[in-house]
Amino acid sequence: MAENHPVIIVGSGHAGLQLARNVRRLQPTSGLVMICADDGVDYAKPQLSHAFSQQQSAEQLTRKTAQELRQELKMMLLTEQRVEAIHPAEQTIVVNGRTLAYSKLILATGARAFVPPVAGDASDDIKTLNSLQEYRHLRERMMQGDRVLVLGGGLIGTEIAHDLAVAGKQVSVCDPSAQILASLLPEFAAQRLAETLQALSCDLLLNNTLEMLQRLPQGLRATFTNGDAREFDHVICAAGLRPNSELAAQAGLNVERGIVVDSQLRTSDPYIYALGDVAQIDGRLWPFLQPISQCAAALAKTIAGEPTHVTLPVMPVNVKTPRFPLQLAGETRAADVDWQIEQDADSLLAKAYRDEKLVGYIAGGTAQMQGLALLRQLSI
Repeated sequence: MAENHPVIIVGSGHAGLQLARNVRRLQPTSGLVMICADDGVDYAKPQLSHAFSQQQSAEQLTRKTAQELRQELKMMLLTEQRVEAIHPAEQTIVVNGRTLAYSKLILATGARAFVPPVAGDASDDIKTLNSLQEYRHLRERMMQGDRVLVLGGGLIGTEIAHDLAVAGKQVSVCDPSAQILASLLPEFAAQRLAETLQALSCDLLLNNTLEMLQRLPQGLRATFTNGDAREFDHVICAAGLRPNSELAAQAGLNVERGIVVDSQLRTSDPYIYALGDVAQIDGRLWPFLQPISQCAAALAKTIAGEPTHVTLPVMPVNVKTPRFPLQLAGETRAADVDWQIEQDADSLLAKAYRDEKLVGYIAGGTAQMQGLALLRQLSI
């Protein structure tokens, strides 16, 4: 019977591990299998945005090895193995050529870094920073050469650029938008963060994209759409993420931007769930730790036989740029709000109102700690 088979989690990132830990608290002896394509170590992924300036090795960022996770969670953890196919009708998956049966299957396959197409013989030299393994490789490479181009001025790109600049690198940030963090911040707040980066000698190449990357005897030659050409030693792409939903699509599950799930994180198949960066909830992707943790706690209850709906409140976004950190929540990009702004050399506190109701805020610098109080006041 299918109910006698284990729960199988595909993916060992934050989503998969949070779910496994919650399952174990509720079901200490149930059958549990986790499958991952990497070495399965537990590490704090957000710390990758600070690791260069803190001179941390990959080993220092590791919290638990795969063997330690096996012991902690009393589960079968299959590392460096890939799920090749899902057969929903049989409730089985194929892993490295062998078939495993499941009672419930959870897809926590995460997302991969998107690298836009770039002409030139050095396009393969564009690196990403989306895993501990990639950080280990990048850290070794970047021991040589200080000129770094970061593609993408969004949340991750800005944090990486800030960290590299603090670490003493010569950093340029390229983004097609007219400002950094264009999807999160209004222009006045983006400008404050831009000034912080520029004070760290970051060069902002906005309204611009990388068109060609060519190898030189020493370094790389980058040509941009505005006609400029510059030389760099390294190029890191942080231009966004793409959910790893191909496996679900091949199995016939409903996939749009990510794997479509209902309020219990169930996919279009009653025995398959999705969680984390790959899950599309109410038409949105939620690639942040707090909502993922809340989803994992709810899904563990559902798996344990207590159907639980996920309710995600308004959650803050933290921009981890220590020289001028920001917290924001609510409608920070709406065009029909009135901003009340207080700022000085060390702080920024901006409140967005609509019909005299607080609908968003931005708290930066020394005012960042006021964010949580404002979060409770939001009328959304």
